[in-house]
Amino acid sequence: MGLQVVALLFLVGAIVLGFTKKMNVGVVCFGLALILGKLGGLGAGDIYKGFPYKLFATLLGTMLFFSLLQQNGTLEKISKRLIGICGKNTFLVPIIVYVVSFVLSAAGPGAISVQSVTVIFAVSLSVQMNVSPILMGVMAILGAVGGTASPIALTGIIVSDLLTEMGIEGLGNQIFIGVSISNLICAIVVYVVLGGYKIRATVSNTSDKTKDHFDRNQMISLAALLIMVVMVVGFSYDVGLICLTLSLVLMLLGAGNEKAALKMIPWSVLILIAGVNVLMNITQKMGGIDLLASILASFMSSRTAAPIMGFTGGLMSWFSSANGVVFPTLIPTVPEIAQQVGGASIVQMVSAIVCSATVAGISPLSTGGSLIMASYAQETGCDEKEQQKMFGTLFALSAGVVAIVFVLSLVGILGLVG
Repeated sequence: MGLQVVALLFLVGAIVLGFTKKMNVGVVCFGLALILGKLGGLGAGDIYKGFPYKLFATLLGTMLFFSLLQQNGTLEKISKRLIGICGKNTFLVPIIVYVVSFVLSAAGPGAISVQSVTVIFAVSLSVQMNVSPILMGVMAILGAVGGTASPIALTGIIVSDLLTEMGIEGLGNQIFIGVSISNLICAIVVYVVLGGYKIRATVSNTSDKTKDHFDRNQMISLAALLIMVVMVVGFSYDVGLICLTLSLVLMLLGAGNEKAALKMIPWSVLILIAGVNVLMNITQKMGGIDLLASILASFMSSRTAAPIMGFTGGLMSWFSSANGVVFPTLIPTVPEIAQQVGGASIVQMVSAIVCSATVAGISPLSTGGSLIMASYAQETGCDEKEQQKMFGTLFALSAGVVAIVFVLSLVGILGLVG
């Protein structure tokens, strides 16, 4: 119990210290990782296991690829074309971003592959339109995670397999509907709260059509972008590796400036994300997250079982993978909880877990939220202070949508399908 408490205190202390001292939280976390690891009896190898290699490679690859596209003017022209499609109704842009992300994700690829593409486009659009990058990026994430519970998408398949192993079948569509309804409500709240309906385009449409033509380098970049989307969304290739490969092709063909693109990569954001993940992994190994989750679970009743399980799923998702950790950990406990807590619905509990754990992906510690931060820093070159502010805003927003799912579960919205 003592080490669990200490681990939680280290994690919270690192975040507080970083914000109060205006330091990169990732550097603070790296600095405290050795101390906490030694207190927990962990060696250097165990500490380094928390480094998010795949996430780091994903961010590095996508940032380099889109830095090349930004540097040669491709993203700017694409953004202006997309804004022009909506005409004066630019308040529809975030809604379109949400719908496109939802449909693509539900069709099979799932949230991770889809949001890796749509979030970067959404943030680029926000800069061109001079609107909130958080609004645009979050709408892309919510659309992607809302569709990922589809029976033919990644999360839907994982959840169905887990339930099948427990002898429970035929709940895939019910869970998908419940997750979709909750996710849509979260998206509507975010759209209204962040002022999506107030959006008015500030990008002037030039009458000189020759300026809108794509040059040779931009045409090559468009082809590379199309290949990336097809390979990632259509064939589920790793987005980081694909982007690194296509970046090499662009540089070899002279379609992008390597040195300029590397300078545009927001290295401070990558350090922040990596450091926090390392410290959180140690916290999890020492039982800090389990302690917090078990405290929440001890307050369950038939009415609060689904909300608390959902909240626990969202909480765990801030510190670990939803598909890889949260679902395999929590979903197998659902039948036993339903048996112990009379009247608790399996469908409602699983729906709450899936929805909370996925919408929590807005967090800057997750792939979606980190993509928003990295993309915005790359687009604007914003300073450390603004990055830290965005980190806090995204984390607070993530907590807010998890709270919305908690309330929806509590009032019985998920009961519409269970």
